[in-house]
Amino acid sequence: MSKEPVPVLVAALICDVAVADPSTNKKHLIGIFDRVWVNEFPTQWQMSLYIKLADAEGTYEIEAKYVYRKSGSEIAGAKIKLEIRDRLLTTDLHIPFPPLPIPHEGRLWLSPFLLRVPDLG
Repeated sequence: MSKEPVPVLVAALICDVAVADPSTNKKHLIGIFDRVWVNEFPTQWQMSLYIKLADAEGTYEIEAKYVYRKSGSEIAGAKIKLEIRDRLLTTDLHIPFPPLPIPHEGRLWLSPFLLRVPDLG
């Protein structure tokens, strides 16, 4: 039985822009949404991903992918390595994406993965 904490995903929100205030480190999420309406395809859309974790400690790799739900084809992805030192505190971060290409109509799926990086030392 492992004694390592199992991280809890408290929030994962998609928004137009996420900004961290440099003096307080508070996150400001602007334009939270769950669908995009456009007049024509292909198009591009600027977005950020906000993630909040609890009960995590150690080194993690977070991978987020935007994929078409039916075909599974990926349109964008990002990987971030994260060091969390205190499991009693929550951890939040935002991942800004460049304008994402949206070539055609369809349901996009955000697929976030949290992977623990083993301690080899």
